[in-house]
Amino acid sequence: MHNDFMAIRHGVLGHDSDTAILRAQPVRMIDGHVDGGYTGQYEVICPACGDDPNLSYHQVPRDLQRLRGPSESLASGLAAFELHIGLVDAAPATGALT
Repeated sequence: MHNDFMAIRHGVLGHDSDTAILRAQPVRMIDGHVDGGYTGQYEVICPACGDDPNLSYHQVPRDLQRLRGPSESLASGLAAFELHIGLVDAAPATGALT
């Protein structure tokens, strides 16, 4: 069951590259198939969090919409995906580059 208070956790067992996927965001899904092409954005889909890849962004609860993104570019989508599956630390970098 999903609600607005569900926490999407990063880097936890079951949220790995064998379960989670990064995909081009479809305009809409009909009966599990892409309809209308793609938006040009990317989204993280994680069945371990309860997401269903057969549903479009607007068909999933708000907590899963936050997980999905969408990301404006492939690079930012990959960064969100890697954060979710625990390949990178979620802590923000401290210190500035000079």
